[in-house]
Amino acid sequence: MGRTSSIVKDRYNAKAYDEIKVRVDKGHKVEIQAHAAALGESLNGFIGRAIDEAMERDGSGNPAKAHGVVQDSVGVSLVPDTLETAQKAAEATGETLEQFMERAVVTQTERDHNSLRLGINPAAGGKLEKEA
Repeated sequence: MGRTSSIVKDRYNAKAYDEIKVRVDKGHKVEIQAHAAALGESLNGFIGRAIDEAMERDGSGNPAKAHGVVQDSVGVSLVPDTLETAQKAAEATGETLEQFMERAVVTQTERDHNSLRLGINPAAGGKLEKEA
């Protein structure tokens, strides 16, 4: 990319976006990127959506909707028994299915992160193989 197009791009970015620096524990960035990629989102898109959803949950509204931003959604297929279990759990906690699923994913992601930090494979339960 030429110098002129870099200047134009930088000028546009300065006008169109605010920048926020986010710090996470070492290694957590890769996990967040993988999670976002699995959802078909960029890291910035995922972080922005997470912030908007948290603000909406907290009663602050959704600034993305006010700015006309359209959020992509990803459909996930669940076997009927799993879906029924999730629906019952959501009803028991007074959440929508979407809220319950989001909380379940966030909670499990945190658990997996902790297991990985301890050298445990969260899916298989055994010790992780050390890389050479």
